[in-house]
Amino acid sequence: MTALKDTVAELAPMMQGTVPYDAFIVSEGASVIAGHAGETMLSLFPEGSLEGVTYARPEIWSDWQDFAALAEELKTYADALAVAAPNGLEPALPPPRDMAGMDHSAMAMTPAPQVDEGFTIAELMGYGERTQEVQVARGTSDPATLAFDLTTLAADDLFTRISATCSSCHSQYRAGRN
Repeated sequence: MTALKDTVAELAPMMQGTVPYDAFIVSEGASVIAGHAGETMLSLFPEGSLEGVTYARPEIWSDWQDFAALAEELKTYADALAVAAPNGLEPALPPPRDMAGMDHSAMAMTPAPQVDEGFTIAELMGYGERTQEVQVARGTSDPATLAFDLTTLAADDLFTRISATCSSCHSQYRAGRN
């Protein structure tokens, strides 16, 4: 955990723009985070590891599935940051497509998909009622697809996601020393 703390502390000033951005250092730091996340992190918390000096709370084991999802989420974001580091603080742009020389005669026009009307402000704030229930749960996305999409983001966006994952985990599963 010390390696994670030190790495986050090293990368934070770059992400905030207070020190020059270095894609190599960001990529290496992301690899350190990824190397301590996922299964590696889970291996640090075997049953009964609350004995002795620890910051861990017993909820780690009663909510193991959620804790494991956070550990994997951290790995996914860190792996993506290792790849996306060259994007810098701006998202990567897709490569331009040259369509001038293409034969367009076989291209069929498909109708636009039906678009949901979205949420009202009251619904977003929890005051309005929605006729359709939307459920989002951790672990519902295919990690490979998620990681692919994430690599197009700006490094600071991914770093923010890493920080939020750490914060979420700490708020649920970290306590003071015993």
